[in-house]
Amino acid sequence: MVFGEYLVEQNIIGEKDLARALEIQKTDRVPLGRLALQNELISNKQLFRILSRQRRPEEKNKSFGKLAVEMEYLTQDQVETLLKRQTHTNRLLGEILVSQGLVSQMDMIKALKNFRSGNKSK
Repeated sequence: MVFGEYLVEQNIIGEKDLARALEIQKTDRVPLGRLALQNELISNKQLFRILSRQRRPEEKNKSFGKLAVEMEYLTQDQVETLLKRQTHTNRLLGEILVSQGLVSQMDMIKALKNFRSGNKSK
């Protein structure tokens, strides 16, 4: 059993809540700029410059990665590597449910603990 199904089975959340959280999880990714910063590929100053340029009307349709390459802060290879990493950085289901106010943080911790202890014997 997966954790989301467990939460529904235990009446911690409803099926609609689970579906909505899973949809958010699919589309909610860590911003590319944050990944570049975390991987020490750019500085805070460079991040700010890229984001500032991205806000210009003539640049608003350009992606962060494209601007970073144009501004010579990142290479195309670095952007492609970051994009691959970005697909693996979705938030955890429990984190989304708590942030949406569907479950308290304490209830989520208890549910996760119970889920893990129940699945150890299987």
